[in-house]
Amino acid sequence: MSHAITKTKVSFSGKIALLSVFIIGAMITGQASANDFTPSEQAAVNQHMELLSEQQGRSDEAMIDNQQQDFDAGLEKAENKFMSNICNEHGRQYDNATEVCYEQK
Repeated sequence: MSHAITKTKVSFSGKIALLSVFIIGAMITGQASANDFTPSEQAAVNQHMELLSEQQGRSDEAMIDNQQQDFDAGLEKAENKFMSNICNEHGRQYDNATEVCYEQK
């Protein structure tokens, strides 16, 4: 059994390379010639960034509050289920309102 090595011929065009160099050069030149903001434009950008920061803070707080409420509700449900199971194992009834086990009648 013999293994044959195959060669893949890749055609490379000098025209494509030259075009790529011009495109990349134009992109770099465009970035280099960007004008700075005027004082009023910079103030508007700063105000916008401040508003975004405040809104992000409020969104973060709301998300944390929602997660805390979900966690608390899940924890309470798990505690009630656990206590109900423990009380049932000992022949007692669990009362959610008073959070105690009492004897079944």
